[in-house]
Amino acid sequence: MSNLFVKALLLTLCLSISGFAQQVTFTGLVRDDTGQPLPGATIVVRGTTQGTTTNAQGTFSVRATATDVLEISSIGFQGTTLTVGNRTNTEISLKKADTMLDEVVVLGYTSTRQKTLTGAAQAVSAKELKDVTANNVGQLLQGKAAGVFVGNSSGDPRTPPKILIRGVGTLTASSNPLYVVDGVIGGIPNPSDIESITVLKDASATALYGARASNGVIVVTTRRGTSGKTQVTARLNKGVGYLSLGNFRLLDGQQLYSLQKQVFQRDRPTANINDYLPAPEKNANTNWFDKAFRPASNTLAELSAAGGSDKSRFFLSGNYYQEDGILKETGLDRFGLRLNFSHNVSEKFRVSLNTAGTYTRGYDNSGGSLYGAYTYLPYDDPYLNGQPYNPVTGAKTWYGRDNANFIYNQQYGTFKENTLSGDLLLKAEYDLLPWLTLTTTNRAQTSIYATETSQDLRGNSAADVFGRLTNYTDRSNTLLTSNLLRFRHSFGGGHSLDGLAGYEYQTYYYQSLGATGKGIFSGLNILDATSQAESINGTKTDNAFSSYLFQANYGYNEKYLVTTSFRRDGSSKFGSNHKYGNFYAVGLTWVASNEAFLRSNPTLNNLKFRLSYGTTGNADGISDYASQGLYNLTGQYAGVPSAYPTRIENPNLSWEVSNNTNLGIDATLWNRLSVSVDLYNRLTDNLLFNRPLQATSGYASITENVGAVLNRGLEVVLSADILQNTALKWRAELNAGMNRNRVTALYGDRTFVANNMRPFAIDQPLNSWYMRRWAGVDPQTGSPLWEKVNADGTSTTTGNYNEATIQFIGSNANPKLFGGIRQVLSWKGLELNAFFTYSTGATLYNGDRNLFDNDGAYDRYNLMALQKGWSRWEKQGDIATHPKYMIGGNNNAQRPSSRFLENGNYLRLRNVSLSYELPTALVKKASLTGVRLTASGDNLFTITNFSGIDPDVTETGEVGTKYPFSKKFVFGVQLSF
Repeated sequence: MSNLFVKALLLTLCLSISGFAQQVTFTGLVRDDTGQPLPGATIVVRGTTQGTTTNAQGTFSVRATATDVLEISSIGFQGTTLTVGNRTNTEISLKKADTMLDEVVVLGYTSTRQKTLTGAAQAVSAKELKDVTANNVGQLLQGKAAGVFVGNSSGDPRTPPKILIRGVGTLTASSNPLYVVDGVIGGIPNPSDIESITVLKDASATALYGARASNGVIVVTTRRGTSGKTQVTARLNKGVGYLSLGNFRLLDGQQLYSLQKQVFQRDRPTANINDYLPAPEKNANTNWFDKAFRPASNTLAELSAAGGSDKSRFFLSGNYYQEDGILKETGLDRFGLRLNFSHNVSEKFRVSLNTAGTYTRGYDNSGGSLYGAYTYLPYDDPYLNGQPYNPVTGAKTWYGRDNANFIYNQQYGTFKENTLSGDLLLKAEYDLLPWLTLTTTNRAQTSIYATETSQDLRGNSAADVFGRLTNYTDRSNTLLTSNLLRFRHSFGGGHSLDGLAGYEYQTYYYQSLGATGKGIFSGLNILDATSQAESINGTKTDNAFSSYLFQANYGYNEKYLVTTSFRRDGSSKFGSNHKYGNFYAVGLTWVASNEAFLRSNPTLNNLKFRLSYGTTGNADGISDYASQGLYNLTGQYAGVPSAYPTRIENPNLSWEVSNNTNLGIDATLWNRLSVSVDLYNRLTDNLLFNRPLQATSGYASITENVGAVLNRGLEVVLSADILQNTALKWRAELNAGMNRNRVTALYGDRTFVANNMRPFAIDQPLNSWYMRRWAGVDPQTGSPLWEKVNADGTSTTTGNYNEATIQFIGSNANPKLFGGIRQVLSWKGLELNAFFTYSTGATLYNGDRNLFDNDGAYDRYNLMALQKGWSRWEKQGDIATHPKYMIGGNNNAQRPSSRFLENGNYLRLRNVSLSYELPTALVKKASLTGVRLTASGDNLFTITNFSGIDPDVTETGEVGTKYPFSKKFVFGVQLSF
């Protein structure tokens, strides 16, 4: 490999020709088509990541040579290019854009224009991201990039969502995308600091990240300073969130009492009903959802300053985000700081320093209220003589099965977590030759996480040990160095060549320590104050990656573009025989609209075809020592420390590899309609999988490369300026992603591997439901029925749950179509923005219905109200969806089966916002440069037939007692001066 690297470097050196000018400082002024200065426009030296943005006065400065081509772009305007030549300054006017073709797309190591992009990558601006109120990138990104699925397991502000790019391509390894912040792997993607996000999907776009990019790449660019007068911006958003239950309803006390009284009179006519149910006049009729949830405030405050000179530029920001959870006694606070600084040491030498830190505090003292809100009986009153009541004391009758009251427990149980994260990125660039630049980027990242769990002896959870206290701390450190040689050259006749060659090395270290003590006085939270140690645990792990990378891009007259890349990655996680893997990609682009026969076409303004193929890898989701033979050292023999083997060595363990093919078409019609379509095929093989072993081997499993998963899909992005040449402007955008996957290979002669209700099976999609098939209710008896498949392949029904056949139901949890829809109306300073997300085709398992839709099996839990179209069997001949209600249950009707599978289709108004930019003349009177007022609402309504609180879930498709999303109303003001 070293020879290949040297040859690549020599090839770049051979491109040098005489007569190149040295880099100089080039300045300019960018205006819009009305002559007003245009702040925030982007200026990039073609083929590099070197560039800047205009300040509030529209001016900029950039380092460039006479042969460099500058690409000038701004969102909403048509971009342009400029060859530097012998000039040192210029004035540029940008026209209102009908398309986004000239926008700069940041790909991490490199950047390019949308018009010349060869890979499948989609950029999302800060404005598009920050319409919703959220504290993580995933929720900001939901619905805004085609083929990017964002699923939410919880509305808890401390819980991030799951992000999948082009489906799940693994069995048990990680399916999370790789994050790249400011050019290299890692970093802190604090939403307040984000300038833009680019999602890299196909191999042509991701291959430079090689073994880390199998699940796609999310490239985050943070905000930067500009030369000129310092611009200070202050932003404050204040809002409130409310509980939204969707279609879900529980019975109130009178409804439940009437049902259960009727059943007792029918089935147990001689029993004393008052032994089981409260007298109606004493019915507390407690609404436990009202007791568990609350209106909750949220606050976002940001203060930033950006400015600099021709040589030095800076961006400094501080931000605070607070969100109380709508579930009482939950929430978080986050504090963030960032300083991005760059300086031109000389004409050839440039340095930049990006630093960021966040401190997050979270808490959950809910005392089991989420589960209790779903299941507690309305008969029970949580208070006695005005004080929270403890059912364990037995001072009054408590009808609920769990004999627990979360309002009482909330007083005596606490959970607190704190995370301190820091990121330091130092970058230096030196122009070895006019066409050759050496760049070194070095990142140090650290995180410290700590929790404290306290269970007071007056509560019920630790009363038996007179109180319990647990402290846990872990910390991690990541060091990365990326060293690149970048080259670029334009030849005569429209030929150009650019690329890079480099080496990266990354180390990761993690350690944790936890301890639990029991027997502690009430109110104390010091581990040393516990009377007896209960447990102690700790671990240390580390890993390292070593990478060589090379990319070369060729272009001819911006009509024919070829991108090639190669990366060789090594990881300490893998076996001694296969630590290194080779990953490559080739991308071809034909910009047909630049051909002579289409160049002046008034209808077809842009037409581009893209084709790429390549490989990427995955090493995440397995142990750092998965390939090694390991021993457990925690045992004792005759009082002496002892060891026993726990893992078999696998020296052949290696990379999980994705083989990616992508075909894309981009077109612009009538200067107002843009269409982008991508077809892809992604085959992931050599899957990292913990293969089960026979118990007689003495080992539970061995990590091997087995099996394959195929993902195929279609992505469409549409945007249209419906009204563009009038005072009232209307822009519409839509993106849609369709993905189909299936398992194509397992191991040995296996065609099936158990995995609860979603096993792995050849020719079946991942997340396919495997369970007993519900056959409805017997109209004669009201008993439940399931399907039984006989030996001859015929099917009958059975009322015996244990006789029913466990089988693939024919549905899965993967959405067939998902995406987002945006509508933007603007008039003068007013802008109305409505953003919808949607998902269709997923089948969800509403599993906790077996608790609160149980037909009497758990008669000491509350009961779910019947949805529209549902009915309960009452008499012979009834055609009902629900079996006969019986105290104690009806023949296991509540047990897992396809009865609880539901359509997960939904359309959600994710956000609607109204903003107003105050007139410039009015603002200047207040010595300000800008004032923006906003009012917005999140999650205002969801159209769905799903019976649970929310159908927006992760790829597993399993829904339980979910922490609901809040319906938020937010008001904000932004001042610039």
